[in-house]
Amino acid sequence: MLKVLPEHISNLIAAGEVVARPASVVKELVENSVDAGAKSVTVSVVDAGRTLIQIIDDGCGMSPEEAVLCFERHATSKISEAADLDCISTFGFRGEALASVAAVSEVRLRTRREENTVGVCVNVTASKLVSTEPVSTPVGSNFEIRNLFYNVPARRKFLKSDSAELKHIISEFTRVALTRPHIALRLISNGRDIYNLRAVDNEVQRIRAIFGSDLTKDLVPLETETSVLGIRGWIGAPEDARKTAGNQYLFINGRYFRSPYFNKAVTLPYEKLIPEGYNPTFFIYLETSPDRVDVNVHPAKTEVKFEDEAMVFDIIKAAVREGLGRSSFVPSIDFDMKGAPEIPTIQSTFSRGYAAPPKIDYEPLFNPFEMEGHLSRDNYEPAPVDGYDRLFKDSPAEMAQPLIVFGGKYIITPTDQGLAVINILRARERVFFERYEECVAEEQPVVQQSLFPVTLKLSPEDYLSIMDDLDRISSMGFDIRDFGDSSIVVYGLPEGYCPDEENVRRGVDELIAALRDDDPAEDFRFALAARMAKSAARMHDGSIFEPEARLLTSQLMDCRCPSATADGRRVMTILTTEDLDKRL
Repeated sequence: MLKVLPEHISNLIAAGEVVARPASVVKELVENSVDAGAKSVTVSVVDAGRTLIQIIDDGCGMSPEEAVLCFERHATSKISEAADLDCISTFGFRGEALASVAAVSEVRLRTRREENTVGVCVNVTASKLVSTEPVSTPVGSNFEIRNLFYNVPARRKFLKSDSAELKHIISEFTRVALTRPHIALRLISNGRDIYNLRAVDNEVQRIRAIFGSDLTKDLVPLETETSVLGIRGWIGAPEDARKTAGNQYLFINGRYFRSPYFNKAVTLPYEKLIPEGYNPTFFIYLETSPDRVDVNVHPAKTEVKFEDEAMVFDIIKAAVREGLGRSSFVPSIDFDMKGAPEIPTIQSTFSRGYAAPPKIDYEPLFNPFEMEGHLSRDNYEPAPVDGYDRLFKDSPAEMAQPLIVFGGKYIITPTDQGLAVINILRARERVFFERYEECVAEEQPVVQQSLFPVTLKLSPEDYLSIMDDLDRISSMGFDIRDFGDSSIVVYGLPEGYCPDEENVRRGVDELIAALRDDDPAEDFRFALAARMAKSAARMHDGSIFEPEARLLTSQLMDCRCPSATADGRRVMTILTTEDLDKRL
């Protein structure tokens, strides 16, 4: 039997789409403040928004009538007819945010317009108007959201820890801050400032204020205009790529959006410039006509749809390649095309003058370290490859075998089955992995204390990740201490790590990447040990002499599984007489 749902139930359903967590409230209300013309916005949260979320702005404010009406569903000043949906230039436009927030919390709004001498205070609980009365208040709006999800206990129960929820709030706050540098923005958690950003002239100054001068000093500027799309922004140098993917931002017409597809357009030009698994930094601002992009495809407005996504993909990729080329990170491209007609597709706009990389003659079918199949991330103990784990076990004089180091990358030694070829980097990785894993299991880490402790300024999200897991971090051999103001001091690193500042930063990045994976406690030690082993092995990459090669081979043969790395890549291979006969 069909029936129309009561208003309070329909409001709860809408709230479930718009308000997923405290960060959703922060996002919606800060965006409303921006749309109201605010020059200053303050966000204050208590208990990561569970107890209180307060948004104060100096925008245009509302009249007493508007202050009551704004809590009704689809009450909006942004659109009035269907055609307006094709030219949206504001953050909010559907009028669902305040109605959704009021459905799952207790809300108090104090607001005043400049032309009014007295403001109004409106109290709404579970979508019901409780009271409205005149009040003395500054021009603008002051929202207090208390006891979020108090009437939806299932939703409140499944909120994560305060630290995890605060990280989501910081992310939403940062995304708005990066698009509105001319607005002063402040974020307070439990009475402590996390960000206090003054108004600045441009985005790069705001990026510097949020992420620090260390990140911005090597940013590469982008500037591209086509008839379809304008691109400006900044990308990171390849050497600044990190394991974590936190500093990757795409904006369209001043609105943040998520898109793995367009992220790929940015990262493709870096493919041969950064190690596998590393992520470049980018802050890319796209501008196009509003009728070429649909921002109404997701309730939280974090996804968009372009009229011609393939063309946009090509333009972004070309712009990033141009930026890297101008900074001498890739082969030079001639972009001096004054007077040439503008055609927005990649093939005609950016192709003239491109210097193709030289072709290399090689045998594509031969890769002695190619693994068959792929091991999932959940399996860190690959099955031994037949015979490899017994290469030297049957010989009492295993280390008396002749041994040579070839090309600084391989150890070659004869066995009964043929020539054993050992990948030095992966051998180190396997040795380090088993050493780190054992330290965690026995809770007896070996810490290399540094003579000169390294102080690192982190993003608030990364800082909170580390502070929340100091016990697990210590079990891996890290000696990290709080320095305040989102900074840490690294006094010691696990055995095998080089203690210079660059490698300390790399080790902390590996640590943060593992923490962000949010693995169950049982899997965390394996995931982190695998990451750390790979990182430590790279630090030792370089020339190796015969005594060290013999020691490494001996250590490898003492491993439980010397034939493969923790994530399943082959450490050694055998070149038999038959293999050599085929090539000679």
